[in-house]
This record gives sequence, structure tokens and C-alpha cells, in this order.
Amino acid sequence: MSTSPRVEGLVHERVDSARPDFRVRYVNPPALWAAPRITQVVDVRDARMIHLSGQTPTTADYRVVGGGFREQLHRVFDNIEAALASVGAGLADIVKTTTYITDPAHRDVMREVRVARLGHLPAYPANTALVVASLIEPGFLVEVDVVAAVPAGRD
Repeated sequence: MSTSPRVEGLVHERVDSARPDFRVRYVNPPALWAAPRITQVVDVRDARMIHLSGQTPTTADYRVVGGGFREQLHRVFDNIEAALASVGAGLADIVKTTTYITDPAHRDVMREVRVARLGHLPAYPANTALVVASLIEPGFLVEVDVVAAVPAGRD
């Protein structure tokens, strides 16, 4: 399993060479627990912020992807990638996610898929994970909303 580096203080800093004022710092303060799949603090400076609506396991015509939780979560990440690409961003630009699942039994698969989809990044985004009684559609097992940051001049 791939994980981001676990060190006290600064984990990773991203600086855009064309806009040195744009900085994203991923920090795990020593006073907080070090999680293998998230960063505790993401500090963004001088950026254009992108907020996605909660992404669901649906196709473009709003059909719920069948199968189990793993397939649904991969579809959610596919939709996140498509949404970010539409504004010139990608997974590496994500600074915060909020993950909603309907069954705590899916927790380990949620973590596995997160590593599979985000484990190649130098540092993981901050994340909040919640178990909820249900989502807006009965077939949804998962929903993820995203905040991303890119340099202010990048369109």
C-alpha cells in the first residue's frame, strides 16, 4: 500500500514556477495524529479555488452505476476527474475532500480506493469522512465533494 510521507511539520509544498506566490503546503502538525491517507492541514495561498458539488456514482444521463461500493467509488473519482478537467485542473490540485458513505462496513474499501486513486500524489488532500443514514438517491452508496486549488492565472 502506498502512503504519503509521514513526518512532523511540513509534508510537501507545491509551488507553481510561473506563479511563485501560489503555494500549497501539506502539513501534519506533531500535535495531531498522522493518518496514512490524509493530510491534517492544507495551507493554500494566492489561488483560484474550485468547489465541486458532491460527485455521485452516476453516468452523464444520471443512471446509477451498478455493482458494489468499490465500483461506485471508482465512478465517483472518474466524475471528479471529469469535473476538474473541465476547468483545467486534475486530481493533483485537490486540497480537500468530504466523503459520505452509507455503511461503515465500506470504510476499508473507501480507504483502498482513495489510495488507488490518490496514492500517486506527493501528499494526500485533507479529508473528512462521514457515515450517513442515506444519500439523495436510494442506490447511492457514496458521494464525495471536492475543493481544489490552482494558480490564479491558470485557466
